[in-house]
Amino acid sequence: MKFVHPEMLWGLTTLAVPILVHLFNFRKFKKVMFSNVNFLKEIKLETQSKSKLKHLLILLTRMLALTAIVFAFAQPYLPQPGMSAKPGGTAVSIYIDNSFSMQGAGRDGRLLELAKNKALEIVDAFAPSDKFQLLTSDFEGRHQRLVSKEEMTDLIQEVDISPVTRTMSEVASRQRDALLTSGLDNKRSYLLTDLQLSVTNPDAIANDTSIRYTVVPEIPEIQSNVFIDSVWFETPVRQLNQPEILHARIVNTGSESIENLPIQLMINGTQKSVATAAVPSLGKTETTITYTNTESGFKQCSLELDDASITKDDAYYFSYGVAPQIRVLEIKGSDVAEGAVQAVFSDDPFYVFNTVNEGAIDYSQFGQHEFIVLNQLRGISSGLTAELDKFVKAGGSVLIVPAREIILNEYDALLATWQLGKLQGKNAVANKVTDVNYEHYIFKEAFRKTEGNVDLPQAMAHYVVNISAGSNAEPMMRFQDGLPFMVSGKIELGRAYFVSVSLNTEESNFIRHAFFPAALIRMAEYSQPTQPLAYTLGSDETITLRNATAQGDQTYHLQHIVTQSEVIPEHRFVAGQVELFVHDMQDAGNYLLKWGTEPVSPLAFNFNRAESYNAVMPVEDFTAKLSELNLSNWSVLTGDTESVGAEATMLEEGTKYWLTLIIWALIFLAIEVLLIKFWR
Repeated sequence: MKFVHPEMLWGLTTLAVPILVHLFNFRKFKKVMFSNVNFLKEIKLETQSKSKLKHLLILLTRMLALTAIVFAFAQPYLPQPGMSAKPGGTAVSIYIDNSFSMQGAGRDGRLLELAKNKALEIVDAFAPSDKFQLLTSDFEGRHQRLVSKEEMTDLIQEVDISPVTRTMSEVASRQRDALLTSGLDNKRSYLLTDLQLSVTNPDAIANDTSIRYTVVPEIPEIQSNVFIDSVWFETPVRQLNQPEILHARIVNTGSESIENLPIQLMINGTQKSVATAAVPSLGKTETTITYTNTESGFKQCSLELDDASITKDDAYYFSYGVAPQIRVLEIKGSDVAEGAVQAVFSDDPFYVFNTVNEGAIDYSQFGQHEFIVLNQLRGISSGLTAELDKFVKAGGSVLIVPAREIILNEYDALLATWQLGKLQGKNAVANKVTDVNYEHYIFKEAFRKTEGNVDLPQAMAHYVVNISAGSNAEPMMRFQDGLPFMVSGKIELGRAYFVSVSLNTEESNFIRHAFFPAALIRMAEYSQPTQPLAYTLGSDETITLRNATAQGDQTYHLQHIVTQSEVIPEHRFVAGQVELFVHDMQDAGNYLLKWGTEPVSPLAFNFNRAESYNAVMPVEDFTAKLSELNLSNWSVLTGDTESVGAEATMLEEGTKYWLTLIIWALIFLAIEVLLIKFWR
């Protein structure tokens, strides 16, 4: 038991007043003469006994009434276990989950509105001198400071739905940072959330016992949803007039399975294909849609289904480009007479082929091509190595074919830059390829794996490539002694390939083999600029544009292809490419990135699919989890808006008894009046 005003307990000294009044009864009696007093003596004794009892009861009720009044003025209360307040002010951080799942309906209305009303009641439970911080899923900069009670009320009323999703551990960490820098003795945290399973992770919370955390759950009534979780293509490169196989993962969070769910693919506003899917209850399924790109250019796409419960995730937006041509540059060694590389690309108008001698290299032209072939250069200078490294990391592809005689250390320097292995000299012993990695993306669609004797390339001399542990090199073909014939490596946004034989017919039959043109064409196809099919709103992803040549006083801007609304992203130039940063964008959909009025790239943005998994953790399970993790400074506050406000007050001020004591004081005074009036 504690008291708000313990100094009022000195008032208990006034209990001496009724006692003194009782002991010194100054009432005077009048003597009356009777002839026979024997009978009167008996009456007198009985009357005195009853009168004494009556006076004692009146004294008791007066003392009890006075005691109750004194205690009421002292305002006694019982603090909640482990929640005693310290002297000084209080800093309060209130998190309102404003993610898309809070659009759902609870028993008493829309979840977000219920959470905002409860937040206002919680604020009202604190003193006007306390300081407050509002936190939402957006983690806005203006919400990182402590404000007054009035300002907090205004901020809460401004909260609206956002596409951003935060885990409970992220929220608790952000609240902790704000409260620990408040400089106030008492630190309180409230989290108003729907306890979605996908973001409720108490196991990951870095607990701080100096802060008292209270979770106020808002549970939706309907927890079923069907949505498109993700899409991807069978192959990473989109090609003109080639079949495309689009995969989609569809999730059903409801308890009933769905048959013949219609799905439609829209490309540039036109329905391209349709399909149906069967999705099991509380499960997922994958479906495929096949179509062909008959025109080059930007493709703004959406895969759509119809689900009545939650509609925000019924469409998955994605975009890509189909290049009208692929530009190939051959840098040819001085002693190369054969036109083997040119012969592969010259007959197909899809490829723009250029060739230069090693003595006439123009580094500024690298960015105008997607695929570069180093055809049997004797040496690779440090300047060429640096430019090739920049080209590959920006998204280009390079094939390295050594000459019969090379400057070994210069080749080693380039291979070491990309971690493609180390050359151990040249082996003049005949060797034959016996192992082909048909699962490699270059060969996967170009050749069918067969059993038995297969005609594979042969070499009369080759360079020995040593691949160490942790190397970036992936063998594509191997000789019968296990040494690599061809290796590849992924270097940031680009790719690099190395062949361990020259194209001289005296050293290998590679240029006369079917693997040669097939490998070069596939390498060229995979050299096309690629970017993610879609980005996630609120994830702060970096969008990288390869070989951007934007100049002048214009700026980048994203234009929504339906609403025509525009967003100006932050951007910076890094190593020949542009990095874009999109903040505070709210609308999912297809966008066109422009430099001024010039189209640059199609982009697509989707809401975070974590919000689509709308299953929630039951309050009982969450409470049990807190107990299991020994998070004794965490509690759960349930109830409607009015009761939450009252319980929040009780959490802060404890269980108060002053009103109860006033009632008892009135009861004791009433008993005193009854004793005086009716006890004759």
